[in-house]
Amino acid sequence: MKKYLIGIPLVLAMLFATNCNNNSAGNTAQEIDADTIILDADQYVRFETTLGNFTIKLYRETPLHRHNMVRMARKGVYDGQLFFGVQKGYKIQCGDVNSKNAKPGQEIGIDEKDDTIASEVNPWKFYHKRGAVGQASTVQFRYSTSQQFYIITGKKANTSTLTAQEKTINKRYRQAVKDSITQPHSKDILTWQKYGEKKKISKLNSQLNDEADAIMAKRTAFAYSKEQINEYTTTGGAPSLDGLYTVFGEISEGIEVVEKICALPASGKNGRPNPDVKIIKAYVLEDQTEPQQ
Repeated sequence: MKKYLIGIPLVLAMLFATNCNNNSAGNTAQEIDADTIILDADQYVRFETTLGNFTIKLYRETPLHRHNMVRMARKGVYDGQLFFGVQKGYKIQCGDVNSKNAKPGQEIGIDEKDDTIASEVNPWKFYHKRGAVGQASTVQFRYSTSQQFYIITGKKANTSTLTAQEKTINKRYRQAVKDSITQPHSKDILTWQKYGEKKKISKLNSQLNDEADAIMAKRTAFAYSKEQINEYTTTGGAPSLDGLYTVFGEISEGIEVVEKICALPASGKNGRPNPDVKIIKAYVLEDQTEPQQ
């Protein structure tokens, strides 16, 4: 998390990072189309694995991510993949196409295509409770990768942890506001830095901070609802991920299978479980009732 008051060199670094990430984001994942998605409806994808089956409910309110998983399942992308990112009391992960042919002991979870999905982060409504399904990201808060997703098991949190997370999320949103209003000044900042005009840089930085504070003052600050607090303190989850990654679904059936995978011993940099757990088949439930072509 970046500091509340930032120096201009850090502003520039963020500008460069943002530009670089936007340019290197590659191809944006397919747009929504009526032929491959039921609009304004929850959808369900079932995963049959070597350790049991679970079903993911995809939220209608996150259509880009919902469509992405539906598309991947229909194309058979997940079939044969191995789980990785196994961390007991935290999460499991999937989405490395190269894991299908991984040899014993081979590191998995490191391959990711360069196509991305625009962020649909909404911690007010969708958060990292137990059973939440989110999309991994190399550019947190801005983009999601198209393939790698994770499922939260998590642990119980106390109210002080949640209060601290609220502050972190609000600082993050403020920083996003400041980044946005800084962008139009990027050429001036580069010029001033080149010629060592520190006073101009400092003056602009103060002005941008005041503008960001004024914008944030008109907005409702993020705060966990009573339902969210109750969920985190009694059932558990991973609140530290809120506001960073898009939560686009939840386990509607088979959470015990997810817990079983999460409890396996894991090794390597990316937590490959032992024994391997493979996705036999992933499919959209509504497709099973459609007539064969």
